[in-house]
Amino acid sequence: MKHMMFAVMMLLTNTLLAEASEKTPRELSKKLYISLTGTQPSKQELDYLEPKISSGEYVEAGRDIIDQRPSVIKNGVNTKVIINGGAFYGVTVKDWVTPKFNKQRTTLDPLNDGSATIIGFIRDERPFNTILYDNVVYKALGVTFQGELWYFDTTLPTASVANAATLCAGLGLTANDYKIIHNDPLDPNNFTKRACRKTKFKLAALAAAKSVNSLYVPAQDLIIETNLLSTTNRHYENISEQGLDLSNPGLLVAVKQDIKLHAYPAAISGLLTTRAYGSAYFFAGTNRAPVAYAMEHFLCKDMEELHDTTIPDYRNRRDVDRSPGGSSELYKNRCIGCHAGMDALAGAFAYYDYTNGKISYTPATVVPKMNHNVLFSAGFVTSNDGWKNLWNQGQNAALGWGSLAEGEGAKSLGTMLANTEAFHSCMAKQAYEKVCMKKAVAKVDKDRIARLTTFYKSSNFNMKRLFINASIECLED
Repeated sequence: MKHMMFAVMMLLTNTLLAEASEKTPRELSKKLYISLTGTQPSKQELDYLEPKISSGEYVEAGRDIIDQRPSVIKNGVNTKVIINGGAFYGVTVKDWVTPKFNKQRTTLDPLNDGSATIIGFIRDERPFNTILYDNVVYKALGVTFQGELWYFDTTLPTASVANAATLCAGLGLTANDYKIIHNDPLDPNNFTKRACRKTKFKLAALAAAKSVNSLYVPAQDLIIETNLLSTTNRHYENISEQGLDLSNPGLLVAVKQDIKLHAYPAAISGLLTTRAYGSAYFFAGTNRAPVAYAMEHFLCKDMEELHDTTIPDYRNRRDVDRSPGGSSELYKNRCIGCHAGMDALAGAFAYYDYTNGKISYTPATVVPKMNHNVLFSAGFVTSNDGWKNLWNQGQNAALGWGSLAEGEGAKSLGTMLANTEAFHSCMAKQAYEKVCMKKAVAKVDKDRIARLTTFYKSSNFNMKRLFINASIECLED
């Protein structure tokens, strides 16, 4: 099976390289760089990329751009050749994902836990088909000032930290240099794994950070305003405000949602239960929005496209008028088309709400908004978080649903959605349109997306490779 997958990947790569042959290698290098980063390359970067493109190493060139891999020694210093590759994550990917977490579809919002998690998944090449149900959220990697971190300058007694003299020996620090003694960020409760480093921060800044229990990031000697995720977006806003490099693995790291966001494991469902998704789609309303926007953002289908009046309406809730404006025909010809499928799935979010700046989850207790506004008393009453897929019949069967057709809670729903054929082709379509900077309407575009979808599935759902290959597909345009 692995050999077959490799053969498919190689066949696709060779096809792409054969097509991208009319422009000069330098022109292709420039276009590849711009499509992946949204910025202009320097002469130094083009000088590095051109030979790679000339020798057909398109994918490797794309990886070098994205991950800023190559470096040279200049004046005894290891210097990056690709100096702006981080823009792939901070500009291209962030602009792609930000509209998924606001109803206005703006790209201007700051980083949030949802967009940071998508960026982390792509950077770390995690299987992207798990992103709608995995127990993970990405945040800054650091230690707090409460019990895990100390600071002092050389004028203070080293006895203020038991092993400070040993930890800080040989660092060449002088009087008035401030030093940070910190635990291992990946193991913050292990007090035997401490380290010492010089910090650029002075006493006042460190004292202020300690007073609000900010997060210190040792790898970059910087302070993130807060380590809280569940009740505020300041953690991520502060990352945006400081213009930090999101490609740096020493900044964003994966942690479990049940540590930082949710008290109940049953409440966790990947992106669908990030604070950003909840603030956009769980707030007020009737909890149909989480379904409608999931279909739009992850299956590339809005409600008009899903509209089907042929499926049964027995899950339509009581707030759906069966005779809007006195016309039952309007209900049968219009309202059923969206509500029959959407209401049957929305039960997955029956225990969720967004109040006081955070997602609330009440196990075994349906939130009132699921059953309010009674317009038709014989309508469906939500009594648990069960859901059923009625779109696996009729016209929407073409979305390529798997065997899972019903379940309980958001996680099972996210699992079903992320393993549809529509999810895979939607990710290929969105990646292609983003880096090729055009809508996929022509036959050539659709053929390319079909190839990219095949590749994406064979690559263990690797979104980084998908973006690279999508960029290569349109180099000759």
